[in-house]
Amino acid sequence: MVNPNEDTEFNDALRAHGILPPKPPSRSPSPDIPHITHDDAVRAIAATADADQLVTLLEGDNLDSDDERMFEEYRQKRLGEMKKEEKRGRFGSLEPLGREDFVKEVTEGSRISPDGQVETQGGDDEEDEEDVQDKGRLKGTGVVVYLFKDSVPLSQHLRPLLQQLAAAHPSTKFLSIPAGLCIPNYPDKNVPTLLIYRNGDMVGNVVAGMGLKGLKTTVRDLEGLLLYYKAIEKPSPALLRSTRNNDSDLDDDDDLDEAVGAVNSRASGIRSGGAGLGTGRGEAESDGDDSDFDL
Repeated sequence: MVNPNEDTEFNDALRAHGILPPKPPSRSPSPDIPHITHDDAVRAIAATADADQLVTLLEGDNLDSDDERMFEEYRQKRLGEMKKEEKRGRFGSLEPLGREDFVKEVTEGSRISPDGQVETQGGDDEEDEEDVQDKGRLKGTGVVVYLFKDSVPLSQHLRPLLQQLAAAHPSTKFLSIPAGLCIPNYPDKNVPTLLIYRNGDMVGNVVAGMGLKGLKTTVRDLEGLLLYYKAIEKPSPALLRSTRNNDSDLDDDDDLDEAVGAVNSRASGIRSGGAGLGTGRGEAESDGDDSDFDL
């Protein structure tokens, strides 16, 4: 019996006459694996190592001068990145604010860039590499001012949440001041209030916790609101891990927009030179004339 899979002259003749089907094509050869040089391997290791790991690599006995130079270059780069992050994270706690310091700490303080320099309008035609890398970052510093009164339950509820956020977002300045000290005769029904500044402008004010969930507000709820107003740049991974199983986060940006829709984000009520508050909305509306002052 003829085995059609055998590679014989007889089978070739049968295939030529169409008696047997053609032979299946031979498997294509495997593509050539690119050659990885020693320099490529060293660069890949250096690019993924942190500063401490690079120090360990530099202490190795079998390094040649080129390897040592590359590891040292990446180590210096990592140290520079660490110093830059340290400058950005120069706060880290909820600090008390004096009324006389409002302009300096809030209005002017929100104009300070993450590296400690005052933001300028415009600039030189030539940009250095650091300016290019920071182009996507928000201008100035986010400043959150917490107007509170201890006898108001929501004030007591929000304080530890703001302390958590201050620790999780050290590049944002969190300040607190008694509402009556900041704005004389400030109505209790408007307490607590959050004033949110960036780059010299008030970008939002949250009166009486509007847009939050009252005494059920979580730290993630409050973080989402500050993200909405760009007081902070991105969520904290640490907070995400610690509250993953018991938070009630908003599902998407549309939900977030809906949740903060009632928040008064108009800056007209609080002037950049002070902390005069205009009327809020709904129940947060003040009685009588606007409470307003200049610092």
